[in-house]
Amino acid sequence: MDAGLDTGLDAGAEVVILGGGLAGIAAALALLDAGRRVTLVEARQFLGGRAFSFTDAATGQPVDNGQHVIVGCCDHFIRFLERLGIRERWHLQSGLRLSVFDRQGKAGLLAASRLPAPCHLLPSFLAYPHLNARDKARALFGLAQARFTNRHHPHLERITFYQWLKEKGQSERAIQNLWNLLVEPTLNDHVRDVSAAMGLMIVQDGMLQGRHSADLGYPRDGLLPSIGAPARKLLTARGARLILGSPARRLLLESDSVAGPVAGSVTAIELASGETVRGQEYVSALPFNALLSILPPEAAALPLFQDIRRLEWSPIVNIHLWYDRPVMAEEFCAFVDSPLQWVFNKSRLLESATAGGGQCLTVSLSAAADYIDQSREELARRFIAEMAEVFPAARAAQVERVIVVKQREATFRCLPGANALRPGPGTPIPNLFLAGEWTNTGWPSTMEGAVRSGYNAAQAVIQGQRQ
Repeated sequence: MDAGLDTGLDAGAEVVILGGGLAGIAAALALLDAGRRVTLVEARQFLGGRAFSFTDAATGQPVDNGQHVIVGCCDHFIRFLERLGIRERWHLQSGLRLSVFDRQGKAGLLAASRLPAPCHLLPSFLAYPHLNARDKARALFGLAQARFTNRHHPHLERITFYQWLKEKGQSERAIQNLWNLLVEPTLNDHVRDVSAAMGLMIVQDGMLQGRHSADLGYPRDGLLPSIGAPARKLLTARGARLILGSPARRLLLESDSVAGPVAGSVTAIELASGETVRGQEYVSALPFNALLSILPPEAAALPLFQDIRRLEWSPIVNIHLWYDRPVMAEEFCAFVDSPLQWVFNKSRLLESATAGGGQCLTVSLSAAADYIDQSREELARRFIAEMAEVFPAARAAQVERVIVVKQREATFRCLPGANALRPGPGTPIPNLFLAGEWTNTGWPSTMEGAVRSGYNAAQAVIQGQRQ
């Protein structure tokens, strides 16, 4: 619990928020703006949720739990950074520029031109070396079809994006070297598995919407000083009560029972310490499995929560490598025809990067179901060898340090049918509201989706909405 903080556990707060990730922070700020008193309960000693970093004792460098990237169309998140007063701590390209390599070292570039959207990527696409002329012609047809398809049609939520692409005549090579290049890092799943509706959302809003919608951005420092620490400072200054290091253990309802189809109101949250936090309204900004674990059995049996139980997780693995010399020139790059997906040059990205002759690179592996159960030693061996395969300078370099970070429950999966399982902010429990990127924001499991969900929940509280 926050040292020196008077929690007033029995005094009551108007709104109690469970979870100090982006969704909980956004909800708290919006509710404070509306004049509500806020208590925020977070299991860990810091804010930021799944966007956090730690300091590597050996190098003194911040290490993110996973490489977090934004794009220009993340308008809510960008304004959220402005609200926290930390927009300058995040770099955002003034135009998309992404190097794409294959395993033999052939380099391609996807870059925005001065042409108006959706033609702004056309010049670089025509020169893209990882597709032949026939594949490019088919891909252009597919992009045109994607632009004018109503992604909200129910049929598109029932089929995979892969099925939709095959229906539009896309070759396997185009699917792997173009479409999956867009989908896998953003949806954290393979194009064969995600719904057509969500795949089209990525193409329409992320690639084709505007000249700057696909601009890539990243934090200039570790995620904790880039989100969690300034959020804590602002919330404290605004008068929010923060209870940190105290996981919620149980959500208490009136008589702990359910009368008919509607549950009784929440009366308190019991913490793992045995203490209770009371309020008038409650917002759960917890991951969906954490929420289900604290519900009374009778409430968990309600249809809304049973639907939530059917959501699935997709893992991410990040491999941080410290070389004794530079081996990569780009700030970041993507790969096709290689187990490498994206590699980030942290020595260039981070303002706090340690000076010297070495270089720190991060290999980011999305949709990492094939890797999550492999040992850290095995993953390090495999990807150090692969880095030497694609970066000639890495063959003579020595790897001085390796940190492998696994996130088994990184994002929810945008499988066909998943959107129908995602709830809005209201619930059958009259004073319980939901936030979290897994709720129905229209976005996938991203920082943008998390912020939107927090605002949605705050608005529902203010307007007294329920399911």
